[in-house]
Amino acid sequence: MIDTPTTTSDWLVAFCHRYDKTRKSRETVANRKPRRTKFNTMNRYHVRAVDEKRMRMERVNNGYVFPFAREIAGRVRQPFIEQGLRTFGNPILKLFVSRIPRGGKARASDNKADLYVPYWSKLLTLDCPYIEGTKQFLSFIRLDCDAVFSSAEACVQVLQGRVDAGSIPHLPHIIVGDELPNGNFANPHFLFMLEVGVWNNEKDARCRQTPIRLFEAVSRGLTSALLDIGVDPGAPQGTLRCKNPISPIWRTITPNAEHFMSLKEYAAALKDMKSTRPDLIRRAAELQSGMGKLKSNELFNKLLDFGIKQLANWHFSRDERIRLPVDELGNAIYDSMAAYVSSSGLSEERAAYVIEKVATHLAVSFDPKKLDKPRARKRLAHIVEDMPTVEDRQRAGAVYAHRARNKKSLDTLKSAVVGLRDAGKLSGMSKEAISIRSGVSRAFVYKHLDAVLQEIAA
Repeated sequence: MIDTPTTTSDWLVAFCHRYDKTRKSRETVANRKPRRTKFNTMNRYHVRAVDEKRMRMERVNNGYVFPFAREIAGRVRQPFIEQGLRTFGNPILKLFVSRIPRGGKARASDNKADLYVPYWSKLLTLDCPYIEGTKQFLSFIRLDCDAVFSSAEACVQVLQGRVDAGSIPHLPHIIVGDELPNGNFANPHFLFMLEVGVWNNEKDARCRQTPIRLFEAVSRGLTSALLDIGVDPGAPQGTLRCKNPISPIWRTITPNAEHFMSLKEYAAALKDMKSTRPDLIRRAAELQSGMGKLKSNELFNKLLDFGIKQLANWHFSRDERIRLPVDELGNAIYDSMAAYVSSSGLSEERAAYVIEKVATHLAVSFDPKKLDKPRARKRLAHIVEDMPTVEDRQRAGAVYAHRARNKKSLDTLKSAVVGLRDAGKLSGMSKEAISIRSGVSRAFVYKHLDAVLQEIAA
């Protein structure tokens, strides 16, 4: 099902004229092109070309046919038929189609984590549930919303409320999500189309990084404005993978065909352009869990530490899980964290929201090269939030760093003492020798050894 706009901008009207003219011109050239080789039944390319030509004709004449029940996006879909093409009479969807690579290069599939080139024909590819835009040309901003609305119309009303409040400058141009049998609208993607895209080619020295950084900042700004309704800040920004609004599998709405903005105009209209992805992930965990800043940030810190250690362990032990795709790796981390929470006394009623955010963040951002010095920004956000001066915040950071180093030294000393005791070498050993064996300073050993021995004995 699709809802079409009633009015369009002049720029979009001009684009549609160019789009239709170019399409007809290509069809004319293709029809006039003579066949240079004879059809060979032993040539798999010839056989595939003929097969796809038949499939295109059936698609145009008979519509989209979903022949049997099968699972897509976590639920079983029943057979159905949708007549016609969704782009007919819809300029926004024509604009989206123009931002997809041409036939034979467009990657799509039924599984968002495993995209490939399913057909040579772009017409057939555009029926796949998940699709990828042209990554060398960042032409739209995709926001992934992990929420379930009572209906598609309710989703639009919520977004319109954000527009009226000034949080975002206008409605998304495309909203595509899963309409459940009970009418609920689940996990939509919000697509903001750009008039002028951003060249993104790391291999070309001429490609400027400033527009790419602006694109990423605008993406984070839009995410920040919509965090409270469930937008996921951990979703990759530059992959251009999304639910395919052309696919009959989804419910598609195009509520905005009038307002288009450049990246600079977005930057001027958005309130928060400076938050980093880790900042947004922490805020999302706080807002969507409902635990409050103190509890959510403390739980976030503990889960982040555990997750980094777990990934490092999987990496160095060559565990098969470390080679999983991002989505499956995130699920593996989630399961491991859920078991850790339930067994360590950290259990909270809504801790699953925080676990999900941390697991997604680690799955997307994990880099084995950075295992030596992992950084966890905003670790003290819940402590320094109300501190008015930089000096107060620096003092709080110094206290935290001192306690962290002290705890690390205590753990090191305790491990060394336990090892010496088990080896039968602890009795009669001087504190200086224990300092050398443990790698901890003599002053620290003199100050804390008695307490460590009492703790071990207890």
